[in-house]
This record gives sequence, structure tokens and C-alpha cells, in this order.
Amino acid sequence: MTVDDAVVISDAVVLAGGEGRRLRPLTTYQPKPMLPVANRPVLSYVLDALVENGIERATVVVGHGSDRIQTQFADDYRGLALSYVHQRLRLGSGHALAQAVGRVDGPFLVVNGDTVVDAAVVRQTIERYRATDAVATLAVAHSDTPEEYGVVITDHGVIADIDEHPTETRGYLVNVGVYVFSPAIFEALDQLSPRNGELQLTDAVEKLGGPVTSVLVTEGWLDPTTPWQLLAVTEALLAGDEVVVADSANVHESVVIDGPALIGPGCELAAGVVVCGGTCLQANVHVGPGTVLDRTLVFTDARIGGGACLRDSVVGTGCEIGAGTVSPGGRADVAGDAGSQDRRTGGVVADRAVVGPNATLLPGSSVGAYARVGPAVVVDGAVSQGMEVAC
Repeated sequence: MTVDDAVVISDAVVLAGGEGRRLRPLTTYQPKPMLPVANRPVLSYVLDALVENGIERATVVVGHGSDRIQTQFADDYRGLALSYVHQRLRLGSGHALAQAVGRVDGPFLVVNGDTVVDAAVVRQTIERYRATDAVATLAVAHSDTPEEYGVVITDHGVIADIDEHPTETRGYLVNVGVYVFSPAIFEALDQLSPRNGELQLTDAVEKLGGPVTSVLVTEGWLDPTTPWQLLAVTEALLAGDEVVVADSANVHESVVIDGPALIGPGCELAAGVVVCGGTCLQANVHVGPGTVLDRTLVFTDARIGGGACLRDSVVGTGCEIGAGTVSPGGRADVAGDAGSQDRRTGGVVADRAVVGPNATLLPGSSVGAYARVGPAVVVDGAVSQGMEVAC
């Protein structure tokens, strides 16, 4: 096996048009690629991986929440030229890639824009493609939850089959959403018929007229598909017990911060606040006196009153959490595609929601965007978008 360094890959297509259904209510107004992990949008990690592999141009396929993506990244990211194409209807990953026809030259990368991948994963996929006569290469990884991704069956490094609805649930290889394709993929997409109303990219892979190889990656791929996985992915990205406080943050001298933790620009932490490991505050977050934040993500412009205690929780953009509110965190049975799952999670409060003082958010509960929860209310389950709840 020899590596063909003459194969130049300068173009990429980033699929960033999905909503992130399993992350609701956090994705009501904010697309999954823009949700922050370790205080950065998921998509920024993908773009970093492209830059570090010498990719010059990226076409970003956008849909739900496209304005947020385009406003954030504009037409250039660290020297990577960005252009955008809209997927008007969400008709599957194959349909998304088809929107980029005519925008790439020669072999090109395709990367999901809603998972965290590092430069090594992209590099390994490119190197595997160059080392074979394949028409495509897919990155794969071991997973105990293949029902979330579909199973990739390989035979000595060649893709033999892709099963999107496996009956077994442990120890299989899954598609991590990093590919190298020849332009033949667009012809394969043209041959597809909708399945369950969608065109799937994996179906097009099976129609390619040549070998499709795989590369096994063991790290550098993280997928925050649910609110509790946002917390887990953030923990994985934070380094050791490091504490990073932005220069413009105003932190009272009595505040205790136990890393790893990130305090963003413009944040204000009042006297007696305690910040525990795994907590990230984005920009302009205000935290009242004596509040405890433990393994909690707080998005931009949120305000948390004094004497609150939030654990294993996610607080969306512009939320208001009243004084004395408690989200104790811990284990909870939460609904998922594979049925009820036991997960460590606290309360999830979506953008611009208001939670009154002395409320309680039980583990696994959620408050929808723009909802209002009154004082002393105990939330057990889901409060829908815009709903008002009082005692």
C-alpha cells in the first residue's frame, strides 16, 4: 500500500443544516452546530480541523438557524474561505450534500458540522483515501450505541454494508461523519430514491461503482446528541483542573472556582459564588451572591439569582433563573430513541425562559424557550415553549 501524495484535497463540504432534534428544547432557535461545548460552538471545532489539514475552501450546507451560523463565521475562518448553500427542506444527509454539486473540484472532504472532530481524524481519513484506489473513504469508530448512528460492516478495511437500523446494540463500528469522496458521489446521489421521505448519504455510498474503504479512529470524535452529552463532551474537552477566567470578567475576591472551569468575557460573579468542575459560563453571565454552579453550562446573557444551586444543568441564552432556585442534578430516566435511559442530568432551561425564585428543577426536567415558571414551582417533566406555570 502506497500513499499517493499527488492527490490534493483542497475542498470540503460541511453538513450543518440539521436541527438537533434530541437536543430540544435547546435547539428551538439555535442549531446544534452552534451549541457551545467548552464555550465554543461545535462547528468551530470542525472548521479548526479543516484549517489544520490545509483545506482552503469549505461549502457549508445550512438550514435550521442558518442566520446564526452565517453571522458567527461570515466568509472566512482562520484563512479558510467559507461559502454557504441553503437546504430549504430537511430531506436527509444525501439531499444536503447534493446542494453542493458544482462547488467542489476533485476529491473532497465531507464532514458533519454538528459533531466535534479533531485534526487527527480528518488527517487519518485523507491519508487512508490517498493510500488506496477507493472511490471513497469513511471514518468509523467503536460505539455502544449504534442505534444512534447505524452500523458499518467492514471486510479488511473495505465497507461491506451499512445498517442504519441494527438489531444488536453493542460493540459495533459506526459512521462518525467524516468522508473523502470523488466527484462520483454526486452521480450516485442522482440515482437515489427517497427512503422514508429522505435521501440518505449512506445509501449513495452503497451505489458508488468502486471500493469504499474505512479508517478506524479511536479518539478525537465526540457527538453531543443530547443535553446530558453536552455536559459530558464539555468535560472531555476541558483540560485537567485548569481554570480560565476572561480578562473582562468581574469576579468577587471571595468567589471559589474549582476547575476545570471557564468564565467568559463580561461575566459577573458576586460574593460567595462557588463554581465547581465542569462548569462553563459564556459571555455576560451574571451570577448572584452565594450561588453554587456544579457541572453546569450557562449560555450568553443569562442571569442567575443569589442563593441558587444548579448541578448537571444547562441554562440557555438570555435565561433568568430566580434566587434560591435549585436544580439538584443526579440520575434520571429520560426518554430517548432507544426508550428510557438512565442518565446523569439536571434541569435544562431553553433560551429566554424565566424561572422564578425558589423553584425546583428535578433531574431530567426541561423548560422550553420563552416559558415562564412561577415562584416555588416544582418542575418534573417538560414545560413547553411559551407556557406559563404557577403554583
